[in-house]
Amino acid sequence: MTDIVLAQNFSIRGIVTDNTKKSIAGSSVVIRSQQNTLFCKGCTSDALGRFEITGLSSGNYNLEVSFIGYSKYVTRIALNNSIDIGEIVLKEEGLFLEGIVITAKMIERFADRKEYILTDENKKQYSNALSALEFLPKIQVLDQNVSSVDGREVKILINGVPSASTDLSTILPSNIAKIDYYTQPPVQYSNMGLGAVINVVTKKNKDGGSVVMNTQNAITTGFGNNVVNFKYNFGNSQVGVKYDINYRNYSKRLLNESLLYSIGGHLYKEDKIGNNSPYAYEEQLAEINFNNSKSDDYLFSTKLSFKSLNRRRSSYQNILSDIDNNELSKKGESSDNDKYMRPVIDIYFNKSFNKKHEFVVNVVGTLYKSKYYYHYMELCNSIKDFETETNINTDKYSLIGDAMYSYQTSNFNLFIGTRYMYNNSKQKNLSGPNKITMNEVYSYVGITGILWKKVNYNISAGVDDDIFTTLESKKYKFAYFRPQVMLGYLICENSDLTLDYEVNTQTPSISNLTYNPYYKDPNYMYVGNPELKPGNLHDISLSYSKNFKKFIINAEVAYEHSRDDMAPVFISNGKDVIETFCNMDYANNFKTSLFLQWYPLSCNILRLRLYTEVSCQKNKFGDNLCSHTGYTIIPSLYIAYKKWGGQMFYQIEKKTLIGQTIKTEPSMAFAEISYKPFKNMTIMAGIRYPFYNSWKQTTMTSDTSVVSKIETERIVNNANMIYINFVYNFSFGKTQNSMKLKMNNEDKDSGILYR
Repeated sequence: MTDIVLAQNFSIRGIVTDNTKKSIAGSSVVIRSQQNTLFCKGCTSDALGRFEITGLSSGNYNLEVSFIGYSKYVTRIALNNSIDIGEIVLKEEGLFLEGIVITAKMIERFADRKEYILTDENKKQYSNALSALEFLPKIQVLDQNVSSVDGREVKILINGVPSASTDLSTILPSNIAKIDYYTQPPVQYSNMGLGAVINVVTKKNKDGGSVVMNTQNAITTGFGNNVVNFKYNFGNSQVGVKYDINYRNYSKRLLNESLLYSIGGHLYKEDKIGNNSPYAYEEQLAEINFNNSKSDDYLFSTKLSFKSLNRRRSSYQNILSDIDNNELSKKGESSDNDKYMRPVIDIYFNKSFNKKHEFVVNVVGTLYKSKYYYHYMELCNSIKDFETETNINTDKYSLIGDAMYSYQTSNFNLFIGTRYMYNNSKQKNLSGPNKITMNEVYSYVGITGILWKKVNYNISAGVDDDIFTTLESKKYKFAYFRPQVMLGYLICENSDLTLDYEVNTQTPSISNLTYNPYYKDPNYMYVGNPELKPGNLHDISLSYSKNFKKFIINAEVAYEHSRDDMAPVFISNGKDVIETFCNMDYANNFKTSLFLQWYPLSCNILRLRLYTEVSCQKNKFGDNLCSHTGYTIIPSLYIAYKKWGGQMFYQIEKKTLIGQTIKTEPSMAFAEISYKPFKNMTIMAGIRYPFYNSWKQTTMTSDTSVVSKIETERIVNNANMIYINFVYNFSFGKTQNSMKLKMNNEDKDSGILYR
């Protein structure tokens, strides 16, 4: 066996053609060490079919060249110096005439992720890279947002750069080179409640510019998600400008509430029937960024963004009040307005040394200026019977510093890092103590690799230290050990079994800790809890996946145990019923799920998906033991023919136990049709909530003797909503290498306890 000499630096280049000597652009070229399959490097061929892989040491390698519709080319190479292997001819594969959907060649398995390659046929079925993510198992896209089918958030990267999901809507599917899919988020993204991390790798950027517009607006009500993005590349630098606005403007929001509780020996019962009320918000983001990089050497990036939110809503209600069987009819009016401005500066730098060492630093500063106003009154015969208001004015700033070092060998990858976060929140509306401070330090070390070509592992461990000081000047300090283990076994070329275990901490937000009471009823108040402490969550799951030519199956069983889980609870102080947040004694959740995807026709114009889930939840708070068993069913259908496409989606209501509350996530359905008049343009029209009378969400108390509460919110404007989606991408210039980042930090806690 020949040992790899690390000090040497060789290259291999060539050109990829077909049987007619025509160049094949975009073919995948990978070189692997025969000593260990973990060591590999790759690239794609350019517009003339040329490729070059640099930074290689002497040794024995396997060279693999592949492109959809052609047989894979594999040869052995003994590398002792830089070589030009000349022309590589790929032979056409007859199977391509049927249209390949999912094969082992389209999924590459690594120690910490899977790499997916979309065929040209697959790419034609989508309007942009955002919608193309539904190609991945257990991923769904709705309102230009990406989530896993179980509802958890998904982190989006573009060429390694942490990005918003709306950034994907500006990328054409034809520009996707591959998609890296991390079902277990890498350690630097742990403790964020993520369901997955997705890195979309595009083909080479343009040395010039691009202008992209993606608009989604309803024509029957006030609903819109719109983004405009401009990028310009020059030399080793890139400058970008983005504007994003989401808005809602509804006139028919109805809030029904039912309350039953006993205070001071009196029995209170309130039935509140909602009338048509307004609800509106505008969320805007303006961003400018600058990057400068040198391939395989360094990257410097800085981003300045400004985000604002202005949300208003009111509730008009007819109230039937019953106190000790004495009934009284009243009118109720409530209104609340929360808004903030949030400038952010994000500075990033990474440096590579000898292609083995990499050092990354990221510093993010955030400022929030937040205001919240709430007013509620009840009138009896046009005379005020009860009135209350809450006014919160907060200045908050935070600093996040992150550093990570990684070292790659032929046998494993080693990484070590630390993250520090500081929050300072000052409430200007308070005359007494008005400041909350939080400090969090998370340090970690990890290793990834592949053993015996069958077992891949990703193991890390970290320590999380939390210190926070409340408004009452009480100081709390907690430390948690957080291990992560992922073990995967390759059963055969297209099926595998994966075991995940991780421990995370649930840190209270500034808003959770802030005691700002406001009354939702004369004897019912809603507050934060300054004595909250972090929770400790243990997650373990076992999943099995199998990829056939036209069929995907993914089955999973998972269990979550949490000590001191932070959740909504109900307590009584003898005068009022209080809804707040407390640490549960424990919370358990057992879940089993099945995901299926099938292309039933040989021409692949039809795709069917089905996700099903059954969960059993239990938690305990004092003498109260709460339990709930629920299920989810989400079928969808997608059809594509030439320039036309169509999609149908349905999701049943899902009930989830959170503390002493059962929350019902709304049922969802839509039908959509799309047309591509030009390569870079897509026009879509759809209807949302067809045959519905309203969008509806319900919360209700569970297994608590303090209060019985049912709250149902409806938005009639959403029913049978018709919308238009327009996507246009204009670009110009020459090709240039892409740039990469490795981490992203963002403070999303405005300090407002939004009810």
